[in-house]
Amino acid sequence: MNVHPLRPRDHEEAARVAIAWLTERHRKGWRSAFEALLDLWRPEGPRDGWQLDEDGMTMVSINAGEWLIARGEIHARGGPREINDYLLGRDGPYLTPGQRDWIAQLRARPLRLYRVTDVQPGAGMTLVDELDPQAQPQMVREISGSRTAKPGMLMGARIMEVAAGAGIDGHRELSGAIYPFSKLAEAAVLAQARQVLAGSAGLTLHSDTQRDLLELEIARAWLDQWFAPAPLPQIQDASTGDPLLLVTDHYRLLDAAALAAALASQPDVHGDAQQGWNRMIESADGAQRSLSSINPGRSTDRVELFHRTQRLADEGRAWFEGMAGAAVQHLTREITDPAGHLARVGGGDTGRTPQSSFAGTPDLPPEVIAQAIEQALHRHYANWVDETIPALGGRTPRQAITTPAGLERVKGLLREYEEGERQQSAAQGRPAVSYQFLWDALGISR
Repeated sequence: MNVHPLRPRDHEEAARVAIAWLTERHRKGWRSAFEALLDLWRPEGPRDGWQLDEDGMTMVSINAGEWLIARGEIHARGGPREINDYLLGRDGPYLTPGQRDWIAQLRARPLRLYRVTDVQPGAGMTLVDELDPQAQPQMVREISGSRTAKPGMLMGARIMEVAAGAGIDGHRELSGAIYPFSKLAEAAVLAQARQVLAGSAGLTLHSDTQRDLLELEIARAWLDQWFAPAPLPQIQDASTGDPLLLVTDHYRLLDAAALAAALASQPDVHGDAQQGWNRMIESADGAQRSLSSINPGRSTDRVELFHRTQRLADEGRAWFEGMAGAAVQHLTREITDPAGHLARVGGGDTGRTPQSSFAGTPDLPPEVIAQAIEQALHRHYANWVDETIPALGGRTPRQAITTPAGLERVKGLLREYEEGERQQSAAQGRPAVSYQFLWDALGISR
């Protein structure tokens, strides 16, 4: 028996060789299969109406071509054939051993959703399965993709095994087709993926039927990003969970002394007429948070009552007017919807971080801004290690680090925070603030 030594990285040409052969031998059948797949991925609207740039069409072509090699059918030699079997059969093209193994793996390896937890630019990445919290982290060798990937990124991908051979060591790498998701598109694809898992609850996690449905949802959700308007995230108040709505009630101040006396009689109100007052409440986590804010108005005969949500505003107005009595007269209510504002300005990151509070303070020295942000970060994350976090499956970081998979997810989350801080500090022209205090709080190393 002749043994063909594995040439260094000969698997890299597998998809190109296969597609070139199919295009040459079965041009009509390949084109029909390609068009049928795009119709399956995006059934709404004709393909000639797609507004994709050159890079977008290239990504679609790469992903669709690999999909067909892995899972598609083609009409050839008088009937339908599974493309993968056809390529590997006796009537298929000449393929080196490494290319044959790669083609076979494309069929065997599922397209899954992975979260990037660590990136070594130009070398590789660490990935965790977003839908299987027990799955072990996987390190993949990835040269081009690792130059643009960031910790926290969600993407669909196939993880392939490259066996050790002549000139190469055994390792894992991505198949070539990737399906990256923007932050604003994550919620939709995760919801669709979990719906597939729930609808096929009687099946094993990696059954063929479940795999087919999940892969289709990943591809459809990925392609939808190119066409559908980016969904605005729901912005919630951290302490109440209600939708965030900035509500300011404006009052005429009829008796300043009477209002000050009334507020001073309230045991949960702190402040004064110069700085304003805050009505405080103890949250479920034991932290003190502002329930209502009473601030000086734009003139000496005005006072403003501020709340973060509609419910707090309605309840707070009734409390304030009952407490203040004839000392004030309501004039008008001003409402600002953060989501609506984002829609008008074209979207963007809606995460209210301590850093964003200082984005509009160019008159302060960069070192002073960095110091203020560092103090705010320590307050913001004071109880983080013991707070339940959706990205960790509802577990706290301290609970999650007890398993290897959970530990890598926590590390990925911290790296995502750090990457965001690096970007913001560079944009604001200030020193970056360290998140080392969170690593230390958990007692974990990088």
